[in-house]
Amino acid sequence: MDKKLSEQIKSFLDFLDECQKLNSMAYNGVGEEDKQHQDLLHAIEFEHNSDEITKLGMRIHQNRVERRVYKDLFEVTDPVTQFIRDPQNKKALDQMRQLLGKVRKVEKRHENRVYIPRIKEDDSHGQEDSV
Repeated sequence: MDKKLSEQIKSFLDFLDECQKLNSMAYNGVGEEDKQHQDLLHAIEFEHNSDEITKLGMRIHQNRVERRVYKDLFEVTDPVTQFIRDPQNKKALDQMRQLLGKVRKVEKRHENRVYIPRIKEDDSHGQEDSV
């Protein structure tokens, strides 16, 4: 095993946390891009210069591309986020965080383990004294 058991558990929990962060960021990103889209549409509505309208059209294109990236990221991370939010799963994940602490404690104890012999060997190496 290349990684400690605690590192593997932590990696999984970190993955779940990262999915939640990405999901939230993507959700906000879609909202921001939607607002930007409306601003650009209004700018086109009131613009009379065809060169400026063309530039605004290119900005709308880029806006839609960026929105798609956020939306795709939201869609792929949302099932994980919903899984985490489910009360039953939330309880299990809290227990998993406690498990991580217990495993780390055992691993730490193993790192500092020292064996103390129970029988002290003497110089006679098992030879009995003759009387």
